[in-house]
Parts: sequence; C-alpha cells; structure tokens
Amino acid sequence: MLTSPSLTLDEKHNNTTSPAGDPPHTRTSDDILKQYQVDPTRGLSIEQAVQLLAKNGPNRLKPPAKPSRLKILLGQITNAMTIVLLGAMAVSLGTQDWIAAGVIGALVALNVGVGYTQEWKAEKVLAGLASVGSPVATVIRYDPLQKSKNRGGKPFTIPTEEVVLGDIIVIKIGDVVPADARIISGYLSNLECDEALLTGESLPVAKTAEQLDEANCPVGDRTNMVYSGSQVTKGRARCVVTMTGMNTELGKIAEALERKDAVTEKGTQLLIRRVKVALGVLDTTPLQIKLNKLAYWLLLGAIVLAVIVVSSTGFTDIPKSIATYAVAAAISLLPASLIAVLSLTLAVACRELADRNALVRRMDAVETLGGVHNICSDKTGTITVGRMVLQKVWIPVNAAFVPPGSRASYETAAGQLYGVESGRDPYYPRGIIRAVSQLDDSSWQLNPDESDEEDLEDMNAIDVVRIESLEPAFQEFIHGASLNNMASIHKPAEGKDWDANGDPTEIALQVFAHKAGRGKPHLTTIRRRLAAHNHGEPLSPVTSRASANLQSHHQLNRVTTAQSEGPPVGEVDGHYEMLLENPFDSTIKRMSTVWQFIPEDTRNNPAEYDLVVYLKGAVERILDRCNCIGLGENKVPLTEEDKGQIIRRMDSLAAEGLRVLCLAAKYIPHSHKKTLKSIPRDELESECCFLGLAGIYDPPRPESRGAVMDSLRAGIVVRMLTGDHAATAASIARSVGILTERHDAHAVMTGQEFDSLTDDQIDAIEELPVVVARCAPETKVRMVEALHRRGEKTVMTGDGVNDSPALKRADVGVAMGLNGSDVAKGASAVVLADDNFSSIVRAIRKGRSVFQNLTKFLVYLLSGNVAEVMVLMIGLAFRGDGVAVYPVAPVAALWINTISAGPPALALGIEPTAKDAMDLGPESFQTIFTASWYLDTIGYGIFMGAQCLANFVIVTYATGTGAENILPKCNEHLVGLLPGCETVFLARGTAFATLQLILMVHAITCKNLTRSIFKMDLLDNTSLLWSVGCLSLTTFPILYIPVINDHVFQLSGLTWEWGLVFGQLVVYLVAAELYKLSKRQFYHRRAQRRKPNPIAEMERVAGVKFHMAYTIDM
Repeated sequence: MLTSPSLTLDEKHNNTTSPAGDPPHTRTSDDILKQYQVDPTRGLSIEQAVQLLAKNGPNRLKPPAKPSRLKILLGQITNAMTIVLLGAMAVSLGTQDWIAAGVIGALVALNVGVGYTQEWKAEKVLAGLASVGSPVATVIRYDPLQKSKNRGGKPFTIPTEEVVLGDIIVIKIGDVVPADARIISGYLSNLECDEALLTGESLPVAKTAEQLDEANCPVGDRTNMVYSGSQVTKGRARCVVTMTGMNTELGKIAEALERKDAVTEKGTQLLIRRVKVALGVLDTTPLQIKLNKLAYWLLLGAIVLAVIVVSSTGFTDIPKSIATYAVAAAISLLPASLIAVLSLTLAVACRELADRNALVRRMDAVETLGGVHNICSDKTGTITVGRMVLQKVWIPVNAAFVPPGSRASYETAAGQLYGVESGRDPYYPRGIIRAVSQLDDSSWQLNPDESDEEDLEDMNAIDVVRIESLEPAFQEFIHGASLNNMASIHKPAEGKDWDANGDPTEIALQVFAHKAGRGKPHLTTIRRRLAAHNHGEPLSPVTSRASANLQSHHQLNRVTTAQSEGPPVGEVDGHYEMLLENPFDSTIKRMSTVWQFIPEDTRNNPAEYDLVVYLKGAVERILDRCNCIGLGENKVPLTEEDKGQIIRRMDSLAAEGLRVLCLAAKYIPHSHKKTLKSIPRDELESECCFLGLAGIYDPPRPESRGAVMDSLRAGIVVRMLTGDHAATAASIARSVGILTERHDAHAVMTGQEFDSLTDDQIDAIEELPVVVARCAPETKVRMVEALHRRGEKTVMTGDGVNDSPALKRADVGVAMGLNGSDVAKGASAVVLADDNFSSIVRAIRKGRSVFQNLTKFLVYLLSGNVAEVMVLMIGLAFRGDGVAVYPVAPVAALWINTISAGPPALALGIEPTAKDAMDLGPESFQTIFTASWYLDTIGYGIFMGAQCLANFVIVTYATGTGAENILPKCNEHLVGLLPGCETVFLARGTAFATLQLILMVHAITCKNLTRSIFKMDLLDNTSLLWSVGCLSLTTFPILYIPVINDHVFQLSGLTWEWGLVFGQLVVYLVAAELYKLSKRQFYHRRAQRRKPNPIAEMERVAGVKFHMAYTIDM
C-alpha cells in the first residue's frame, strides 16, 4: 500500500509552492506526482482520500455570512442621529411634554422602519447567491482491499467538496474545474478552458503539459494549470490536484475580500481611532460619516442652547415652562425629519436605478457614486460585449470589384482589406461589408453606434460589397470560414438577442459568413429540381437534414442578404457535405475539414468535382502548410517574399488588438474519397493555398464610448484593468476614448510592470496608467489603494471572480448581473442587471443628483432650524417678571420642524437630475458642507428668523402696550387664552404664519440654489408644489380652529396682520433673488479663471458637440 500523502507532506504543501519552494507550473507533472506519491492511472486509494479529507478539510470556500435581521435593526437604531432624537424624546418625557415626545418617537420609528426595510430588501435579493464552483467532480481512485487484479483505478463521481490534494481528476468539455490542478503529461487532448472569471481573458486558453520557466507569471499564462471555477470549453485531460478550498486561486480571492486595510496607529492614536470607529466617523461610508459628524455637532449645539435657556433663570426656581422652552430650543436645532427624508430619498433613487438595470445593495453608495474621481473597469463583458466578432478580412488580391465572370489578380504587397460592421447584437447575422481602400486601411474602425437596421444610403455606397457579385477570391475565403466551422447561430425567442453555440472564434467566423450570404446552412442545404421538365428554371429550396433543425431556431432564410434591404443571394448550384474533420490541435494550432460538392442537377455526377480541404489556424503554422496563393486558375506560387508581406500584414492587424487567423484550402481528386481516413493528417494538410487573414476581437459595447465621453466631461478618469493582452486592451481603450493622444507611453502598463513597483514608486508617478493589461487580482487592489493614497475615490466595475477584491476595497464596487460571478456580486455595492458599462455612468449621474438634492434639502431643513433657533434664543429677551415668554410655542416650533419641513424636504430630495450634473468636476461632490453651503444655511436662516421676529415685535410693541403684555402666564400650556395674553397670542400667530409661509416659499427657492425662481421649471417636480400648497393651507386651521389654536399652539387668528405676513414674503423673494444674482456672478467669474473641461476643449477643436444620449435620460 502507498504511504498516505497526508502522513508525509508538511502543512505548508497545501500552499502555492512545493517543498522546494517552486510553484507547480514550474515543475514537471512527474515531479508533482512523485510529491503526492500517486499513480495517474490509479489515483489515490479510497482510504488515503478519506484521511486527507479529514486532515485538510472539505474543498470549499468559506461561506458568506447570512444577513441578520437583528444586526440590520441594531445598525439603524445605533445611528448617531437616531440616538440624538431618542435623547430628545427622553428629555421631553422628563418634562412631561407628551406631544413633543410622541412626535419625536413617531419620527424615530419612521426613520428606523424605512432604513431597516430598504436594507433588508437589498440583502435578501443577493442572500441566496452561492460561491462559484463545481457541484460534482470525476476522480480516479482505487480500493486497496480488492484483489490485486481489480485494484486498478476507476472513475468516481463525487461532490466537489470531497476532492483532496493529490487526487487525479478527469475533466472534459462542459465541466467546471473542481480545484487547482497540474495537467499530467500524456493525458492531455486539445484542452481549452474559459478562465475569464479569474483572468478577464475573453478567449478560452489552450492548455499544455510542459513546465514553465517563469515562476511569477500571471495566472492566465500558466497554461499547464487548470483552476477552480473555470470551465472546460474543448478537449479533455487528467490532472493532479495541487490546491483545494481556500488555497486555490479562487480561495485567495475570497480571502482577500475579508481582508481589511492594515491598522498602523499605535498607543493613543490607536485608542482615538477605535473611539472614532465606535462613533461612526471612521471605517464607514462617506455619507454615514458626514451625517454622524453633523449629528454630533447638532447635539452639542442643542445642549448649549438648552443650557442658555435654563441659565436665563439664574439656575434658581426654574419654572416648568422654561424647561419646556429649553427642550423646544434644543429640538429646534435638530432636523428631526432628516433621517426619514434621507432614507426615502435614497430609496427613491435606488428604485429609479433598479428600473434602469442597476440594483443598489447599499443605499448610501448612491451618494458616494457622485463624488468618484475614477472608474476602474474590467474590459471583458463590461466595456466590451464579451462576444467575439470578425472586424477585418484581408485577401491577397488587387481589387474588390471585378466584372462578372472574371477575378482579381493575386498580390500580397497591398492586398484588399474588407471591413465588417456589427450592430448592438454581435451575433446578429446581418451587416454591411465594405471594401476598404489602401489609404483608409489603417484608420478604418467599426462604428459601434450603427444600428442593426442600416440606412439605405449606406447600403448604396460604392464601397459596399454586394452578395450577388462577390469577388471570387473573397468568396472562396467566405466558404472556408463558413464550412471549416462547427459553430451555429440561432435566435432563441422573440425579442431576444441572437445566440450561438460553439467556439467563440468559430462563432465570429460563422456570423461573418452569414453576413456575406454564405452561412453554413445556406451552403449545406440540399436542393433538388421540382420536375424534370423544369430544366433551366430557378431551383427552389426544400427542407433538408441540414436545415430542418435550423428552422426551429429561426435561422436566416437562404435568400437573406448582408444588407437589411439588399437584393437576394445568388443561388448556389448545389450543396456541400462534410467527409472528414480533423479537430483543432493545440500542439499544431490548426484544424481542417474535407468537403464534397453535390450539384443540384442530378444529371451531373458528383465524382466529376474535386474534394476541397479547408484549413484554419495560427498564421505561421498555416503558412508553413501552403505553397501557393489562391484557389483560382490564376493562382500564384507562395514565395518567401510573399510570406514576409503576409506576416507584416498580420502584425499590422495584431497591432490593432485583433486576433489574427489564417485560412487556406486546396483541391484533391474525388478518387481520394474512400481513402480519406487513411491519409496522414500531415499529408492531407500540406501543399495548400493561402486564402486570406481574418481579424477577430471582442468589440466594445456601442454605449461604452458615449459613457467614457460623459465620464471625461465630468472630470472622471476611466481606467481599464484587464487580464487581456496589452495590444488588445490598448486598442479597445483607444476605440472608446480611454486612451487618447495626450497620454504618453506610460499610460499603458502590464500587471507585472505595475506590481514590480513599490508603493513609493507608484506614488511618484505623475499620472497613473489608464490601461493595465495582464493584471492579477492583487494588481487591481493595488491600483485602488494607490488612488486612495492620492485622496481620490474610485468605482471598480467587473464581472469576474478576479475583480472581487478590488470591488470590495473600492469606494463603490459595481458587479455585472448577467455574466458576473456570484462572488463578485456579493462583494459589490451595486449590481448591473444588463452588464452595460454605460449603466455605471447613469448611476454616477444619479449619485450626483442625490448629492445635489441632499445639499438642497439640508439647506432647507437646517436653515429652517437656524430660523427657529434665532427666534427662540432672541425670544429670551422678551421677559415678564424675570421669565422669558417665547415668541413661538414649543408645539408650533415642533410642527414647523417636523410636519412643515418634512414633505418639502422629501420633495427636494427627489428633484429631477440637473442637466449640468455631468459638467461639473468630482471636487464639487466631495463634501456637502462647503463655505457656500454654510453661507446659504446660516444666511437664509438668520434672514427668515429676523423676519419672523420683526412681525412678532411689530404686533407686540406697535399695536399693543409692549412689555406690559408679556406675562409669564402666557407660557402655560393646554390652558387656552388667559386674560392679558391677547396681544402675545396674536403676535405668536403672526410669527407662526410668517415663518410657516416663508418656509414654503423657501422650499421653492431651494429647488435651485443659484437660479432665479422665475427661471425654474416648477412643473418638473409636482411633489414639491403639492407639499408646499397643502402645508400652506394648514396654516389656516391652526390659526382659526378653537382649542387647536389657543390650547395647543398657544396663538390666535389674524386679521390685518396678514398684511405683515405677505409683506415679509415679498421682502424674502426680493432678498433671495438679489442673493442668487450675486452668487451667479461670483461663479461665472470663478469659472473663467479655471482650465477648460477636456471634453469641451475637444468639442471646440472638433467643431461639433459630442452626444450624451446614453446617460442623459436620468
């Protein structure tokens, strides 16, 4: 019996290196097998597997914590503002002010209820998401208790959690790899794995068994390894497991998600840090920090105000009315409805974003989005569509258009380039094919903004290739792309995008062939004459074995053209049948198929037609198998000079970020049909004829360029962090505007180059790179941390598991919902349901709107509080018998602070997004509490308070007997109008009506803090108009309904005093308009001194305005 690896291996072997310190990919598979003492034909014994499972634990990731109702509830209750309000309620209860205590208690319940409900809903949506993984695995194991002749290894299907170190796993097409493993030499057959979730690479990776020399090469370049969570797209292999559970690359990412920033403080500084964390002013979201700081400052101010009120009595013989006065003054400073308004504002914003395919998991992340300086984005499936398309074709001929019956001459010096256009759906099998002139071949690019329904004007252009008159050499290339291809495309359901099955490269070729009117179903459909006497008439297509299945998938009809409204496809005089397939072999990097042509006219003998062999693969490998150019009668020999020119053309296409494939073909006698399978593959694929080159890539989303332009306009830098190659990443970055002419050579770096720099070296770089290619997960995290050290906020968007650590560490993580991994979704604050990069810009736009709306309603709420505080504090001067008589009753102050202030504030919180939200830089959205905000809040508050006091003084002193009417008994609550208090009650009514109605006009003024009220679109927020109108009307019942007016609010109805009230409204409007005018002039002068917006400067140079159609709808 073999010794158990668990008894001989140190615990450190369950790490990334061997006992010698070498990673598995740098060692031979035999060395790995020797380390684990396992035979690849037998595997581990069942007993060994049990021991290893007990020792190292199950092969699974640490499960995420489930959301807790109690934790969410406690988080809402321990909110700083809620604690302050609870304290105010306790004081109100202590002074037996039951009305105030009840109102505050209701507000606390509302605040906690709204916040709890929204957070619990968001957590429940993603609570069921499980980690990426494979449910079952196939392993080779043997039973040592069996007789010797039955001790051979057998395949077992076991749960993934039971896979252990040293297990021999068998993987095949469609399988999800259960653990990190080293491929075993001699057991590899054309294996390709999709590792996009780990590396960001858009194409499957062809695997090898040879050891690699570079120890620190990126995960995507370790071709002799397979990784947990990746999917097998082709071939099969046996591998030996080297890492399980949290030690896999997937596990390292999951562990990184739990890692927090290192704490460097010590001693007193560490204690201060812990206190700040406990108070909620550190290690939480920016919005929460702002609100907690505001709550503590307001609490301190409220305490000071209460002490001032009580001190007015000399701290002796304090009447109950003064205690109530103190509570009223303290509560007046607290925006009691702030938390409810904020929660509802964020909830409405989250609902609007959800309607636009952005699910917000943390409501306060919406506000944070508005102030980001950077968007660090993955490429595959985020900026790009995540689907391969063919963009360019190069044919070695001297012309694209020739007279009927003729063909162009072969030459490789320039050749003929074709551009293939694609729409929003990459698999949509229609699109214009254009012949690109030599002058334009380096600059021609796919226009992603073209719709799928091309204009008739475009279709009639002279450079558009007509399907019915394809140049013969181009047609032969199309046939090779179509027939030497195992992919298929179909439209699954009405209203859905086209779908495809097969290898991504072959799908791209097949879609191109359909656009050219030569899709595989068209070329392989069996047709026959309807009757013998119909000789010479057009042939009718009939259902065949090749097309019957396609019809159920809504395949294109065989007469469909590359143009939506183009002429019908020219008839093919027969169909093709495949005789042999040699699948793609990663060792020789090519595949081939052999086809027989069957003529439609049954009187023609198929044996009279030669068989055709089609090849495709890597350019150098296919050129080595070619000796001529073209299949036509005028084909020419392939010289070394021709090969050099073809290689240069390949390099030119590759420099544009395209993956270049080579297509070739040859004819062989029909007599070889019976002996095809006996012909060696090397011989069959020799002496071929070069047909042309195909440039394939993962195109950018049509919306990506517009979204990037909007980001730049807003002063936001978009950075592409991808696992793809540098040339491909740079090409995509240029096409969407991330990389421009103003960037230098250091704007593009590889992950290895970036990781080789220390933090100090990174910080010394003047401008961080905007494209980082071949980067590992740690690279993305280091980029986020580097931005944080520069004081910049960042969004990280991504879909793969490799994006998760950066999603977690970024200020706002945004995951893709359709193609994103569950790990990424769990680490993010926002999940995009449509995987559309432009949706993140919409979310930023909405975040800026929320920020602006927060500023508006905070100015409104707190300026109202300042006005109330001013009235109550200066009201201490109105004294009778040494006791202050308040100008506004505590209940009236509480009414204004809650009922009157709340609805307009909420309406301001849901204001439509301003059109200029994306024209301002991120610095405008970093802090609400700017000098301008303080000036607005304090200035408006003092002015409104002064107006209220002015009317109180006028009524008290101008119409009454002044100090003689100010009696302490007028403070008595719930006793009604006492004799001698008539003037005070009338003055209170005037002050209340003045403050209430001015606050309503003030709400409309706060709709825009700089624009004139007469130039606002008041109808774009009807909620504000309704709340202002209805609350204004509540003034009259309070003033005139008995008991309510004198017993509760301690005031009386007005007569001629309404003239004072409306006079103050006019004064307010005039003053507000003059103040806004001065602000506009100041901002205009400041804007002239600033540098121009980069997009505005680009628009000025270009003479056109770049559209913002993708984000303006919010």
